Amino acid sequence: MQLPTPAPARRARLVLLASLLLATLAAGVAARIGGPAGSGSGAPTAADGVTSGTSGAVTVRAALDRGSVLRGGDGFVRAELVLEGHASGGSAASSSPTDFIVVLDRSGSMLGEPLLYAKAAVRELYAGLRPQDRFALIGYASDAAIEVPLDGAGPQMQPEVERVLQELVASGGTHMSAGLDLAHELAVGSRAAGRVQRVLLLSDGHANQGDFSFEGLRARATRAVPGEYVLSAVGIGQDFDETVMSAVADAGTGNFYYLPDVVELAGIFAGEFAAARETVARGLQVTLAPGDGIEILDAAGYPLERDGARVSFRPGDLYAGQVRRIWLTLRAPTDRERALDLGDLALRWQEPDGARGELPELALPALACVAAEDVYYASFDQPAYLRASAEALGRMRQQAAFKLRQGRQTEAVADVSAFASEWKEEQTRVLGKVAPEAAAELDALGATVASPAAKGPVLPKQLLQEGRDARRSGAKYQK
Repeated sequence: MQLPTPAPARRARLVLLASLLLATLAAGVAARIGGPAGSGSGAPTAADGVTSGTSGAVTVRAALDRGSVLRGGDGFVRAELVLEGHASGGSAASSSPTDFIVVLDRSGSMLGEPLLYAKAAVRELYAGLRPQDRFALIGYASDAAIEVPLDGAGPQMQPEVERVLQELVASGGTHMSAGLDLAHELAVGSRAAGRVQRVLLLSDGHANQGDFSFEGLRARATRAVPGEYVLSAVGIGQDFDETVMSAVADAGTGNFYYLPDVVELAGIFAGEFAAARETVARGLQVTLAPGDGIEILDAAGYPLERDGARVSFRPGDLYAGQVRRIWLTLRAPTDRERALDLGDLALRWQEPDGARGELPELALPALACVAAEDVYYASFDQPAYLRASAEALGRMRQQAAFKLRQGRQTEAVADVSAFASEWKEEQTRVLGKVAPEAAAELDALGATVASPAAKGPVLPKQLLQEGRDARRSGAKYQK
């Protein structure tokens, strides 16, 4: 069942649909008599259909990378959602007290450098806390235990934290599910109004005890949403399981980081601190009610939740001043020339004081199905198309990373080559040339995937993180 659309939004959309239909028909006539696309032919363009809405601390804009799909074509279209956070009433963002609960893997697989890096990470995190923040440390191996109870993070506690870290040794199995269970109980049991909670998992991801199934671990991470906290994951060392750790971060609506050594520590935690303390909207949920025949295929890799026709995803929190770009991939019917209704989106979140925020339902930009190729290619918004191309390249990096991790280098090389060929052909049609920056990135990716280093453990992890970050522009703290 689709979400109801308010009458004003529906009326506005119908007017736009009618305009697009007339423009489409006019474009078809112009194409048949030789009129050039984009030169007064009336061709619909992506720029014709930008929609936006604001409520409280959140603003959202939606725009397409093209204004039409080609009759008989694949029907793919990309919609860019731009989410912006700002302090209510235009005032400066307040700094919320924050609870940081660290879940530290101390199993036998963390022996040596991985545990040393993990301990260094905990020390770095603790050093950045303020007296009004709270800190807890959970350790897990074959069991799970609260090593440092949740308490104020003043300097008086630092010697105790250091003592615990010194005594931790790597041994036993890896009961990650027990560590996540205990962190969830602690976060939910200590939740307090006005405080922001972050759970940080530090692990190599090699779970082998308890419920160590991929789906079981991912399901545990999804409890962060009703638990009203964010779960981020930091993969430690060169041999961690990036598939598990990135999936846990996705399900927990947090960020995923690759920590090959201690050099990256400061940047990771500085961003997590700032994002938590300046949060203006927690637990964002985007719900899409697609129009007739419209398929929602992807939302920048975020897990999709389907409820009948409706599709939801959860991109996490939003801090003051943050601008996030999330590309939706949709498929529209291309059986005949007509105006197409992509549907509506709704946005819900929780404000720092616990109040519920909601953005009135917003009509997605309208689309047209056209018959003439020149009209179709003239409908692209070139800057938006290039941004969408960057997201597509990020997806290609992720796909290559997964195949490299499975030892399928030949397939990964072939995938990148095929992608490059199709992408360059499309860019030539849309832009009149191949963008130099895009060509350079594609060539570099092809060389990287074909290199001997691609057979090692490090390169796939780097590609996975780079691809994930490229697909989710603005997700990590940037100021």
